[in-house]
Amino acid sequence: MHELTLKYFHSVAKTGSLSAASEELHVAVSAISRQITQLEERLQLSLFERKARGMTLTAAGEVLYTYSLRNTLELKNVLAEMRGVTSIQQQSIAIACPEGMAWDFLPQTMTQFRQTYPSALFSLQVVESAKATQLVKEGKVDIALTFSLQPEQGVEVALQVPSPIRALLPVTHPLASKAILSLKDLSEYPLALPESGTTLSYLFDIACHLDGINIIPTLNSNAMGAIYSFVATSPDAIALCGKLSVERRAQHDDLCTRPIQADSLEQRSLQLQVMSRRKQPTLVQYFLDFLSQKLNQQAG
Repeated sequence: MHELTLKYFHSVAKTGSLSAASEELHVAVSAISRQITQLEERLQLSLFERKARGMTLTAAGEVLYTYSLRNTLELKNVLAEMRGVTSIQQQSIAIACPEGMAWDFLPQTMTQFRQTYPSALFSLQVVESAKATQLVKEGKVDIALTFSLQPEQGVEVALQVPSPIRALLPVTHPLASKAILSLKDLSEYPLALPESGTTLSYLFDIACHLDGINIIPTLNSNAMGAIYSFVATSPDAIALCGKLSVERRAQHDDLCTRPIQADSLEQRSLQLQVMSRRKQPTLVQYFLDFLSQKLNQQAG
């Protein structure tokens, strides 16, 4: 497969149309279209679905797109080694995750990792879980830490641990003495929730629907810090969150977590995702191993 053909294919896959790829590459639409058609004929496979407003990858096209991304990233690593840039001190680690994991757990883990590798450099993008998965699939980040409900092609799950949804409340709260809370319990107190679109709010809506109960939260926010502070400064408020997101800090702020009696709130998993079949740079692999160890310890 010629490098030029792969370059054209990659651009169309990324931009979603021949015209957009033409603008990106400064090449005529007809030339790109011809290369894509010839590639499909050689492979005897359809790589794109042609639509009125653009082109989307077929299942076979997704496989080739993942390969082209992985190939580009690994070529960069090889060139770096050829130029003598092999020191782990010169490598950086790019991560994407939803805000719940970025708020306390990941910064703490980075700090601990830097005690062994003090020159480690990090970049962290805080995005919704689906976007984090897409970023790692496209090779824009090395690692995605996501709350996932379904598998994604082109992404490898390096680790999966249970991440059930818990109630967060002050240790002096009237419900703190109960070992397990019900949805009816939650309905009787001010409730703080992440905004709609998160896996947490989605599963909570399912739980309420199955239980035939309607709960209107006192606070909806896309900021974990706001939700946490609302509970920490209220005598009777409750928040919903992942245990990993708040457990370490909650112990210092006289807060506690309690399970909720709803099957759907137990279904969520936390996934450590990487690009499928990608050979990771040395320092990234070290951090993956360290992060996996921390997640297993916390989930155990």
